[in-house]
Amino acid sequence: MIAILRLVAPHVSSYWRGIALALAAIAVDIATALATPVPIQLAVDKVVRHGGRHGPLAAISWASLIHLAPYAVAFVLIALAAGGSAYLHQRETARLAQNVTTDLRRDLFSHLQRLSLSFHHGADTRVGELQLRLSGDLQALQDLFASGVSSGITSWMTALGMLALLFWVDHSIGLVLIAASVPIFLLARHYRIRVKHATRLARRQEGRVTALVAELLSSAKLVQAFGREEYESVHLQEEEAAGLDYGIKAAEYQARVQLFVVLAISGVSAVAFLLGAVRALDGAITVGQLTLVLAYSRGALGSLRQAAKLPAQAQKAAVGAERLSDLLKRQPAVPEPRRPRPLPGPPYSISFERVSFGFVEGRPVINDLNWYVPERNTVAVVGATGAGKSTLIALVARFYDPWQGTVRLGTVDLRQVSRHDLRSQLTLVLQESLLLRDTVWNNIAYGIPGASRAGVLRAAELAGVTSFVGNLDDGFNTVISERGATLSGGQKQCIAIARALLRDTPVVLMDEPTSSLDAATERLVVHGLRRLMAGRTVIIISHNFRTVGDVDQVAVLEGGRFVEAGPPSSLLSAGGSFARLAALQAFSLPPPVPAPSTIESGRTPADVCCSHRTPSQLRRCVTTCGCAWGASTGVKPL
Repeated sequence: MIAILRLVAPHVSSYWRGIALALAAIAVDIATALATPVPIQLAVDKVVRHGGRHGPLAAISWASLIHLAPYAVAFVLIALAAGGSAYLHQRETARLAQNVTTDLRRDLFSHLQRLSLSFHHGADTRVGELQLRLSGDLQALQDLFASGVSSGITSWMTALGMLALLFWVDHSIGLVLIAASVPIFLLARHYRIRVKHATRLARRQEGRVTALVAELLSSAKLVQAFGREEYESVHLQEEEAAGLDYGIKAAEYQARVQLFVVLAISGVSAVAFLLGAVRALDGAITVGQLTLVLAYSRGALGSLRQAAKLPAQAQKAAVGAERLSDLLKRQPAVPEPRRPRPLPGPPYSISFERVSFGFVEGRPVINDLNWYVPERNTVAVVGATGAGKSTLIALVARFYDPWQGTVRLGTVDLRQVSRHDLRSQLTLVLQESLLLRDTVWNNIAYGIPGASRAGVLRAAELAGVTSFVGNLDDGFNTVISERGATLSGGQKQCIAIARALLRDTPVVLMDEPTSSLDAATERLVVHGLRRLMAGRTVIIISHNFRTVGDVDQVAVLEGGRFVEAGPPSSLLSAGGSFARLAALQAFSLPPPVPAPSTIESGRTPADVCCSHRTPSQLRRCVTTCGCAWGASTGVKPL
């Protein structure tokens, strides 16, 4: 229970009025339980026994009935008070449980959102397990607060109150019941520890099962492609069987408690009845007090029986609280600065100063790297798989902090900038187009809440979305399936580029934006990329050299360090690493566009531009004649 209290304490204090009302209702509930037998005892002692001396029930006078009336009214009033208090405390505890768990869920989700990618991408982190903690573990807490806490308080306080009253009515009977309650309490405590251990193991295994189900459902194509349906079904059954064993153990321990409590209550109730009857026959107590003894003994033992049911529910909630507290204890690997520095206005340069970083301790991916990207320059980073190219983008976006060295945006160390301020200046276009299950329109506008209609439409047109959105069922209102499975790779990438264009940040980071696209789709995507890169500081990671022909510089990364850097034409002429990589793709730069002074007589710059219609010539066309493709192509100027 300590883990539960620590977890919920910050969220409970704001609902003190509801708590006070619930506690007041519980107090009335306990008081009515204690008061219910009293009118019966008084009626028996003061009216029934006196009337019984004068003859059979048929001969009872109206005076006797009148004397019974106040006790009957008192009994009814107590019953009404009990019903009202029960309704009130159940309503308030349910409301409190809903509010507290909702607040806790929000805080947990916000905390998970702030945790670094090293947590979310860690080998020990599984989405299904996190989902179980945010649903199943929170539900266990809600159930406990909605019914378990109030039931536990009511049961224990009622049992203690009735035992105290029994001791007041007759010491000997009270002592017998108190003595009989001690072993019941000790046994319940003993099995509580066992129930908690078994519940913890069952919950952990349930998390594994939930994570496995989520993983298999998201990888249905892979499972079916390799015909592993039967294997995965057996695998899931094995994992479920392990969790089932732990769950059965917890239920068995709880059943043992219930069995012992039922047997003990039956035995103690019989002893209390016999002892009370003997005391009544001896004249030590009245007949009415005997009814009080029987009612209190039965009520006290019944309350203990009800309290014995709580360990399973409480321990399930306690295990859930431990698992949720474990999440909240985790701190971001990329902390916020205590005193964030404001970023100067754009444009921005990007610099790496003796940066070393890796994902596994002792195995650096980037090693003592120095690099400078001038403002408003487009730099392509190429190299073999595993050279560390994508890691550069992750460091600029501050998904990770370097082990050593400094990454700067302009002149400011990224560790001195708040994550929100930094990422408001960045736009990422990744190899895997990350789309939400929402409309095409909302996916484009995702980075700019409240974006104007004109802005979204312009971004969609520049990125090529308008070339295919009309073929979708509901146009821009078409709901994209989860992970964009209903769209082609090129369509998803065009939507991602439109989202980046609308965001309009001074720095753009692109990681394999044209990977695995066919030539026609790649041409469409490249058009959007050209517009996205114009006038911005851009880092583009690519294996496809057709996307790097128009960049200002190319940097070749090998073994976590740059081995070459410079304009593409210079690197090709040098015959080094870039030239060798380019030769593998049969890549060469297109012929340059003639300068305006060398244009043949009678030909306009637009004519020259139109003679070079390949995507790689777009920027040269724009520089030479100010149009995208030239007048004869029918494409409007930028």
